Amino acid sequence: MGNKTVKNVGIILGCSIAAKILSYIWEATLAAFLGASDQADAFYMTTSIFGILYPILDLGIWKVFLPTYKTKLVENNEKKAEEVANIAVTLFLTLSVALVLFLIVCARPLVAIMAPGFAPDKRAMTIEYLRISAPTYLLMATTSVVGAMLQSREKFLGSQIREIGTHVSKIIYIFITYRFFGIYAAVTAMIIGSIFRLLIQLPFINWKWKFKLNFNFKDPDIVPMIKGLPSVAITAAIAHINGLIDKMVASGSATGSVACLNYGHKLMNVFSGMISTAIATAVYPSIIQHIAKKEDDKLRTLLRNVLCALMFFIIPISFFCFLFSTELVTVAFQRGAFDASATSLTAEVFVGYCLGMLFLGVSTVITNVFYGYGDTKITMYISIVEIALNIVFDLLFVKFWGVAGLAFATSISAIICLAIRMIYMKKYIRIGYKSTAIEGIKIIVLSVVACIVPYLIIDKLLHLNVYISLFIGAAVSVGIYLVLAYVLHIKTLDFVRTLIGNRFGRKKKV
Repeated sequence: MGNKTVKNVGIILGCSIAAKILSYIWEATLAAFLGASDQADAFYMTTSIFGILYPILDLGIWKVFLPTYKTKLVENNEKKAEEVANIAVTLFLTLSVALVLFLIVCARPLVAIMAPGFAPDKRAMTIEYLRISAPTYLLMATTSVVGAMLQSREKFLGSQIREIGTHVSKIIYIFITYRFFGIYAAVTAMIIGSIFRLLIQLPFINWKWKFKLNFNFKDPDIVPMIKGLPSVAITAAIAHINGLIDKMVASGSATGSVACLNYGHKLMNVFSGMISTAIATAVYPSIIQHIAKKEDDKLRTLLRNVLCALMFFIIPISFFCFLFSTELVTVAFQRGAFDASATSLTAEVFVGYCLGMLFLGVSTVITNVFYGYGDTKITMYISIVEIALNIVFDLLFVKFWGVAGLAFATSISAIICLAIRMIYMKKYIRIGYKSTAIEGIKIIVLSVVACIVPYLIIDKLLHLNVYISLFIGAAVSVGIYLVLAYVLHIKTLDFVRTLIGNRFGRKKKV
């Protein structure tokens, strides 16, 4: 990875960490205001419906519009790029309007399907909140298109800082308005956050772009994008269906199983999601650029570097999370009604997700390669296979390991489907895995040593406060890992050096 890519990863990672912290503050604020009331249930069901429908639209923008727009930039065709952007905004605004009307008109049957156990009054509240917040989609679509344009031009700060602005605006808004509007302050905060999400990106548009509605959906560059949308939408829907099935199976287990499954998954995302997202997002425009210019050698080098970078970060994190799972869950969640038994169950679930941490991250990058080549159908087919495997493994593993088996099922499905993705990727590009495998073996060895030494010392010899134990364990593990990485000449260590250098104004070539 070059300096520019490393800098982009640093920007995205920094913004992701800040956004995650603000997200937790937002959730804590909501909890303080809403508590565990019927209104809270109705509100969270509303956000859940949004969480299912929005990615279908958002993923379409990022995976079918961005490659088309980026290709025009690579061709130095600014005029055509502007035209494609205008048609895309028009297209997704039209789809957004249709989605808003659907939510307003079909709110009642939709809520009945999504929340069949709600009492009539709670269901009525959910319907009301859903209709009030429905216009949010109009802003979300435009925001995502602008964000994709910024990323295509590698203006990652503009496309990533929007999440920070979103959470800050919502937190300030609800603190000011809740005393006057109550629950409606939380509902309308979704709209307020979306407004700021769009506005905060606009100052970063420093190229010539004059937006005007363009309904030329038969444009040769737009037709493939439209044809690819259904596959992308189905892929996005399947991902959420997969999680829903896990929860449906978990609902037949002991009390709290669904909650613990959710907590374990969220904790896993904290450790892997930011890293995987940062790297995958930063390299996506470069993948598209290399594909557009038919630079196969550069694409191979980029993919090998990305795989090594993911292994360098995620493998040691996975081992650490496996060994210190109980301590991590204790620090993250054990307070109030979340007791020791909940910690134990969540820790088991967390371990199951840790197994697939690396494979989920690599899958994101490989999937981006398919999108870069305009192949949206293969991702859909593999997603269907993944959900089928997950169902089979869910039903099998839950009998032996309970709710933790559901997490293992997700990880095993991810491993198998990653292998399928890599096999199909040979259709477009062969990268060769020998050198990557050697690097991976080195990383696994030093990760085991780096994590198990502090674990044995803390677990067997020292009896410290859980917070102190976790801090010491993490610090010692990182220290041992970096020293061993240097001794064993792990090439990806240069990536870390460059990242640190860029953050502090030093430039170092990779």
